Amino acid sequence: MSQLTGLEKAVANRLYRQLHGRPSPPGQLPFTDSWYLKQNRRMAHATLVWQLSQRFAPLDATPARRLIDVYECYRWLEPKPLLDITRVAFVPHLVAVHEWQEQTCSQCGIRYLLPTGSVGTTCWDCQLYLRHRCRHCGTSLTVRPKGRHREICTACQRARHRKVAGTWP
Repeated sequence: MSQLTGLEKAVANRLYRQLHGRPSPPGQLPFTDSWYLKQNRRMAHATLVWQLSQRFAPLDATPARRLIDVYECYRWLEPKPLLDITRVAFVPHLVAVHEWQEQTCSQCGIRYLLPTGSVGTTCWDCQLYLRHRCRHCGTSLTVRPKGRHREICTACQRARHRKVAGTWP
């Protein structure tokens, strides 16, 4: 983290301990985006962090101050944050090295991040939202703890069976 912020290692470690209440994890920074890509929620949080860093970019501040401001704002906005300060610092780096690019969501119109070269038209939040909605009518689906998740609601499924059976009015 000290390499990203320009702070001395001892200061960066003390800052991490103050923010998290525990020492920073051992090892190197995550130099791949595979951790983010494992869950849509992580990518949604990474997109939020990217949007925050874009908002703070015009301010005349050091990179360390900007990182702290972005991280504090992210923690304030997100009641259950998934990204620690190291992962927050890595998001702008992934965009800067062209690992990720911005795309506009076809559902809600916001700008979101996705890996460069990926084909996607729906942001991570809309994907999570639509996963629990009927593909036909958009009503909320009941969550089932086991098995495949439903794609259509019970009413649409009944209507589909009536249509196939020839009892459609």
